[in-house]
Amino acid sequence: MTPRPARDLSPVTALVLGWILPGAGHAYGGRWGKAILFFVLITGLLITGMVLGGGTVILPRRLWFAAQLGAGGPAIALAPLAYYLSTLAPIDWADRLHEMGTLYTAVAGFLNLLVMMDAYIRLAYPRETNKEDNA
Repeated sequence: MTPRPARDLSPVTALVLGWILPGAGHAYGGRWGKAILFFVLITGLLITGMVLGGGTVILPRRLWFAAQLGAGGPAIALAPLAYYLSTLAPIDWADRLHEMGTLYTAVAGFLNLLVMMDAYIRLAYPRETNKEDNA
Protein backbone atom coordinates (compact mmCIF):
# COMPACT_ATOMS: atom_id res chain seq x y z
CA MET A 1 0.00 0.00 0.00
CA THR A 2 1.52 3.30 -1.08
CA PRO A 3 1.22 6.27 1.25
CA ARG A 4 -0.91 9.16 0.11
CA PRO A 5 0.87 12.40 -0.79
CA ALA A 6 1.49 14.48 2.33
CA ARG A 7 -0.19 17.57 0.87
CA ASP A 8 -3.56 15.76 0.90
CA LEU A 9 -3.33 14.91 4.60
CA SER A 10 -4.23 17.18 7.50
CA PRO A 11 -1.61 17.52 10.25
CA VAL A 12 -4.35 18.34 12.76
CA THR A 13 -6.17 15.13 11.91
CA ALA A 14 -2.94 13.20 12.53
CA LEU A 15 -2.59 14.94 15.88
CA VAL A 16 -6.15 14.09 16.95
CA LEU A 17 -5.94 10.49 15.72
CA GLY A 18 -2.65 10.09 17.59
CA TRP A 19 -4.35 11.19 20.79
CA ILE A 20 -7.31 8.87 20.33
CA LEU A 21 -5.07 5.86 19.70
CA PRO A 22 -1.29 5.99 20.09
CA GLY A 23 0.37 5.60 16.69
CA ALA A 24 -2.80 6.31 14.70
CA GLY A 25 -1.42 9.64 13.48
CA HIS A 26 1.52 7.85 11.88
CA ALA A 27 -0.82 5.25 10.37
CA TYR A 28 -2.86 8.10 8.90
CA GLY A 29 0.34 9.43 7.32
CA GLY A 30 1.17 6.02 5.85
CA ARG A 31 3.97 5.13 8.26
CA TRP A 32 2.58 1.79 9.41
CA GLY A 33 5.78 0.45 10.93
CA LYS A 34 6.12 3.43 13.24
CA ALA A 35 2.40 3.31 14.00
CA ILE A 36 2.55 -0.28 15.19
CA LEU A 37 5.76 0.31 17.14
CA PHE A 38 4.38 3.37 18.94
CA PHE A 39 1.07 1.68 19.69
CA VAL A 40 2.74 -1.37 21.20
CA LEU A 41 5.28 0.63 23.23
CA ILE A 42 2.96 3.31 24.61
CA THR A 43 0.01 1.02 25.29
CA GLY A 44 2.37 -1.58 26.76
CA LEU A 45 3.89 1.01 29.08
CA LEU A 46 0.41 2.14 30.14
CA ILE A 47 -0.77 -1.41 30.86
CA THR A 48 2.48 -2.26 32.65
CA GLY A 49 1.94 0.74 34.90
CA MET A 50 -1.62 -0.34 35.60
CA VAL A 51 -0.49 -3.85 36.53
CA LEU A 52 2.36 -2.60 38.72
CA GLY A 53 0.02 -0.25 40.56
CA GLY A 54 -2.60 -2.90 41.19
CA GLY A 55 -4.92 -1.37 38.61
CA THR A 56 -5.59 1.76 40.66
CA VAL A 57 -3.22 4.34 39.19
CA ILE A 58 -5.38 6.11 36.57
CA LEU A 59 -7.81 7.99 38.77
CA PRO A 60 -9.41 11.19 37.42
CA ARG A 61 -9.28 13.01 40.76
CA ARG A 62 -5.51 12.71 41.06
CA LEU A 63 -3.06 15.30 39.69
CA TRP A 64 -1.19 12.60 37.76
CA PHE A 65 -4.28 12.10 35.61
CA ALA A 66 -3.37 15.21 33.61
CA ALA A 67 -0.14 13.54 32.46
CA GLN A 68 -1.84 10.16 31.96
CA LEU A 69 -4.42 11.79 29.68
CA GLY A 70 -1.66 12.31 27.14
CA ALA A 71 -2.00 8.62 26.34
CA GLY A 72 -5.50 9.42 25.08
CA GLY A 73 -8.05 6.73 24.41
CA PRO A 74 -6.41 3.84 26.25
CA ALA A 75 -6.01 5.94 29.41
CA ILE A 76 -9.62 7.05 29.27
CA ALA A 77 -10.72 3.45 28.67
CA LEU A 78 -8.74 2.23 31.71
CA ALA A 79 -9.97 4.98 34.07
CA PRO A 80 -13.34 3.31 34.92
CA LEU A 81 -11.55 0.04 35.67
CA ALA A 82 -9.11 1.84 37.96
CA TYR A 83 -11.97 3.61 39.73
CA TYR A 84 -13.81 0.33 40.24
CA LEU A 85 -10.70 -1.41 41.61
CA SER A 86 -10.05 1.53 43.94
CA THR A 87 -13.46 1.00 45.56
CA LEU A 88 -12.73 -2.64 46.41
CA ALA A 89 -9.89 -2.03 48.87
CA PRO A 90 -8.03 0.95 50.30
CA ILE A 91 -5.07 2.14 48.22
CA ASP A 92 -1.64 2.19 49.84
CA TRP A 93 -0.40 5.48 48.37
CA ALA A 94 3.10 4.96 49.78
CA ASP A 95 3.55 1.55 48.18
CA ARG A 96 6.59 1.59 45.87
CA LEU A 97 4.88 -0.45 43.17
CA HIS A 98 1.88 1.87 43.17
CA GLU A 99 4.16 4.89 42.79
CA MET A 100 6.13 3.19 40.01
CA GLY A 101 2.91 2.27 38.21
CA THR A 102 1.72 5.86 38.44
CA LEU A 103 5.01 7.06 37.00
CA TYR A 104 4.91 4.53 34.15
CA THR A 105 1.42 5.62 33.12
CA ALA A 106 2.40 9.31 33.27
CA VAL A 107 5.49 8.64 31.14
CA ALA A 108 3.27 6.82 28.62
CA GLY A 109 1.15 9.96 28.40
CA PHE A 110 4.16 12.24 27.87
CA LEU A 111 5.65 9.90 25.26
CA ASN A 112 2.40 9.86 23.34
CA LEU A 113 2.44 13.67 23.25
CA LEU A 114 5.87 13.48 21.59
CA VAL A 115 4.64 10.86 19.12
CA MET A 116 1.61 13.01 18.29
CA MET A 117 3.84 16.02 17.62
CA ASP A 118 6.09 13.90 15.39
CA ALA A 119 3.10 12.84 13.28
CA TYR A 120 1.94 16.46 13.08
CA ILE A 121 5.33 17.85 12.08
CA ARG A 122 5.92 15.17 9.43
CA LEU A 123 2.69 16.18 7.69
CA ALA A 124 2.92 19.93 8.29
CA TYR A 125 6.52 20.25 7.06
CA PRO A 126 7.07 17.41 4.59
CA ARG A 127 10.21 18.82 2.89
CA GLU A 128 12.18 19.18 6.10
CA THR A 129 11.31 15.70 7.29
CA ASN A 130 12.14 14.14 3.90
CA LYS A 131 15.69 15.49 4.17
CA GLU A 132 15.99 13.80 7.55
CA ASP A 133 14.67 10.51 6.19
CA ASN A 134 17.26 10.47 3.39
CA ALA A 135 20.19 11.24 5.67
